[in-house]
Amino acid sequence: MKHFVVILGFLSVAGPVSAQVPTFSEVVGHEFGQRITEHHQMVSYLEALAAASPRVTISVQGQSWEGRDLMLAVVTSPENHARLDEIKENARRLADPRTTSLGDAEAIIADQPAIQWFGGSIHGFELSGSEGALKLLEHLTTRDDPATLEALQNVVILIDPMINPDGRDAFAHLNTENNGAWPSAHPDDWANDFTGWQALKFRTSHYFFDINRDWFAQTQKETRSRIATFMEWEPQTITDMHEMGVDQEFFFYPGAEPISPHVPQFSLRWVERFGRAYASALDSSGVEYITRELFDFFYPGYTDGYGSVLGGVGMLYEQGSSRGLRLMRSDESVRTLNDALTHHYTAAWAAVRLASNERRTLLTEYYQGKVDAVAGESGDVARYLIPPGGDEGLRAELATVLRRANVEIGTLSEPAAFGAVRDFTGASLGRRTFPVGTMVIETRQPRRPLIQALLEPETEISDQFKREARARIDRGESARVYDITAWSLPLLFNVPTFSTSEGRQLAGEVLSESSMAPADFPNASYAYLIDGNRANSVAALYRLVSEGRRAAVTLRPTRIEGRDVPTGSIVVFVRNNDEGIHASVRETATHFSVPVRSVSTGLADAGYPSLGSADIVSVRKPNIALIAEDPISGYSFGWTWWTLDRAYEIPTTVIRSGSVGSTRLDRYDVLVVPAASAQGLKRTLGESGLDRLTQWVRDGGTLVTLGSSTDFAVDVFSLGLRDWYETEDGKDKQRFSVEGAIFNAELDTLDWLTAGYNGTDSLPVLVSGSRVYLSPEGPPSSRRRVVAQYSDSPDNRIAGLAWDESVERLAGAVFAYEERVGRGRVVAFTEDVNFRGFFRGADRLFLNAVVVAPSAP
Repeated sequence: MKHFVVILGFLSVAGPVSAQVPTFSEVVGHEFGQRITEHHQMVSYLEALAAASPRVTISVQGQSWEGRDLMLAVVTSPENHARLDEIKENARRLADPRTTSLGDAEAIIADQPAIQWFGGSIHGFELSGSEGALKLLEHLTTRDDPATLEALQNVVILIDPMINPDGRDAFAHLNTENNGAWPSAHPDDWANDFTGWQALKFRTSHYFFDINRDWFAQTQKETRSRIATFMEWEPQTITDMHEMGVDQEFFFYPGAEPISPHVPQFSLRWVERFGRAYASALDSSGVEYITRELFDFFYPGYTDGYGSVLGGVGMLYEQGSSRGLRLMRSDESVRTLNDALTHHYTAAWAAVRLASNERRTLLTEYYQGKVDAVAGESGDVARYLIPPGGDEGLRAELATVLRRANVEIGTLSEPAAFGAVRDFTGASLGRRTFPVGTMVIETRQPRRPLIQALLEPETEISDQFKREARARIDRGESARVYDITAWSLPLLFNVPTFSTSEGRQLAGEVLSESSMAPADFPNASYAYLIDGNRANSVAALYRLVSEGRRAAVTLRPTRIEGRDVPTGSIVVFVRNNDEGIHASVRETATHFSVPVRSVSTGLADAGYPSLGSADIVSVRKPNIALIAEDPISGYSFGWTWWTLDRAYEIPTTVIRSGSVGSTRLDRYDVLVVPAASAQGLKRTLGESGLDRLTQWVRDGGTLVTLGSSTDFAVDVFSLGLRDWYETEDGKDKQRFSVEGAIFNAELDTLDWLTAGYNGTDSLPVLVSGSRVYLSPEGPPSSRRRVVAQYSDSPDNRIAGLAWDESVERLAGAVFAYEERVGRGRVVAFTEDVNFRGFFRGADRLFLNAVVVAPSAP
């Protein structure tokens, strides 16, 4: 057997010929681009490589919602494989300059390979990213040329070929089923054509989540599995391989404005360097490409954006799509899957070559980037403080999201006072004292860019970009804002968080999981009281009543045995249930991590309602249905489905929109309508569906509408809400869209729908779009209630991009509304309160609407 002896950057290595390693086609049975590679074929290929090649090890990072293994291939030289644990440990040491001196870092870098991660097709029907990643894998395992052997010695390549196997396989099955012997390139061929609903299903994960928007929120199990991989390896580069419209040419970073100020300068410099390498490789191949013109570098929920605020070099490839195997372009040329995947492969191999050739410089500058992160800048926030209070469940979830990314969190072991304090809206408070148990997140740690990106109320957009965006709007064009512009987790979780620039040493301890566990409680003689401040208490309520237990909810605050009982608390009377109630409450409290009090009386302290009051409402189990399919937004449907099904374990029946007219709605107490076009929904329901739906509400049903489906409810049920654009002031006015900004909403704390929002009369809410609804005209009515409305002040915007016209129009406008219709009711949210699963602060409003509403006054 021949051997090549290659003189490398830091070692001399003998590289064996890889003739015995199987090619891709030998394992899966088709050439690249000949068919769509399905998940099981990818797994077989990785398993075959791991068995045959000393350059590959594979692992299962986790499973998708549909049970598919999330595979990772680690590709490097056999010598590096023999010391992978050492390489990972050294990577973690380079990522933390607090414990690794410059001298230690230089010693590590002397023989430490760079680490690169490549992820394929996070959007399932964007096929060529996965195929290109697999082609790179074949190259690295079957070639013995000097460049390949050198790269294997200098780099550890992590290949995650199918980030979204559920969506990909759904599309692959349709395409394979619909193709004949000669696949058509015509866009209207049924292998290339699908409905809007199908498109979202193929693009997204099982719950219709765009997991390329999920990285910082980590709502989906696919995301959480990859976060663990990033933490294990601390890669220097993270590359996301996508597709776009068929007529577009290959795109690579640098991207367009705006650029997040939290992206480290190290990342921006290396994006430029990799961009030049891509241009050179694509020039050599005669490939057309674009750069800088598209795709901003602003939102940290993208794969590349998240990778950058972790401290690496986040990069994006966007390839013009072949849809399936081949697709005709507007000039009647045909783009094939093989064309598309080859462009991805060419760029990825160029990235590996650059990292190999510049290994020492890349690692040195990466380490220096971490030094800069720990050092911070003069005037920066020194620490964030999250005191106890409010929804402790969401407070714990916020901490968990940060800790998954290895953000260090401590807790105050004694009270501490700080100056220069700001609240979570950015308002200055001066000096403030924080109690024991306050979470403390120091910014002088390696994850500083991530911490500031997620905890600061506002991420700054340059004035120049805003001027250009406004000029485009004034010309009737798109503002070119690619995603939402505000995402502060404390605001979206409604977890009051404070910051200070005061950085003195503190007395504290590291936060532990056990500190979040609910305390034990004795068996009650009269009743159990489940803490009403937590959204999870509604999940506990649903679990209890679904088991046949009798339970109630407090709609007014009270005080029992000298202790406050907030609104939204769950009351479980012992005598109204059988002997199993004690075990049932205990198991439910443990499962949902909700605190429980045992009380021996229902008598309230003087001036408060006792537990037999009409303000404590008995709740029966609601049967909940959720409408799906066109014209329902797949995203809105998925966010709602996941929120109920996974976040709070409340089962639903999913009804096809076209089946409403033939469905016995009297089986259900609540019907949730995700965002949808009003006219499209009316068309799909048809006369019989509309008649059945309106009669069901009049007979006592609760209809819950989200975002644009509120337009449908206003029209069909003649609700009192008034569309601003149909008023005298709004007629013929230009619509301005809010670009995913956070506004302040004021709550009617006396309404049953706001039970659980104790100690506050306001809520930060996420606004996206141009809807503006005004309160009903006329005197107040018990049948029409504005539950939440935007603050009627010129500073109602907290964070994000909203044009002056939107800010003015939204002042005093409606966010949440209830109207009685016959014996039933409509609960209308003018925005989608389940947005991406991370608008958690509104969870309690939504859960009250779907669980408590059928029993509410």
